[in-house]
Amino acid sequence: MKKYIGLLALLFIVASCEKDASNTNTTMSTITGNYVLTSLVADTAVDFDQDGVSQTQLLNEATCFSNMDISFMANGDFTATVAEPEFDAMNVLSCPTSVQTGTYTIDASNLLMVTANVNGGTVTENIQLTVTPTTIEFTVSDADLNRYINGRAGTPAGNITSLVAVYTRI
Repeated sequence: MKKYIGLLALLFIVASCEKDASNTNTTMSTITGNYVLTSLVADTAVDFDQDGVSQTQLLNEATCFSNMDISFMANGDFTATVAEPEFDAMNVLSCPTSVQTGTYTIDASNLLMVTANVNGGTVTENIQLTVTPTTIEFTVSDADLNRYINGRAGTPAGNITSLVAVYTRI
């Protein structure tokens, strides 16, 4: 499970942009640059920080997600800082971070193909992006969340069925 958590973070980075009708011919040069996670919205409100207030904007519920970023290089390489969320027996969230590296390509339909180096192996994923001049966005499904968050059932993250992540160019 842990090896996929880093990839989830990468997916959060690259899959959550709003579609810009004027930007239908995305190329690698279109997304080359540095991005930070600026929005991570769940489809249901959660109280990760256990302060009695539930929210859908997870950046307000867990500071560990605010450290997530990605750099797409023109040569097809990427580097990403990703959170690896997990809950302890008391449902307290912790998010150690790690740095993931790999390669990427993107086609004209905004399908991002990434191969990430994760825990000594490689994982390949295809991610449908929405791309604007300043953001990239994607959605993470319930099935992907089960793979990326170890022991999610019975935790505050258990009822989330989708996440929308937005990364903004810096």
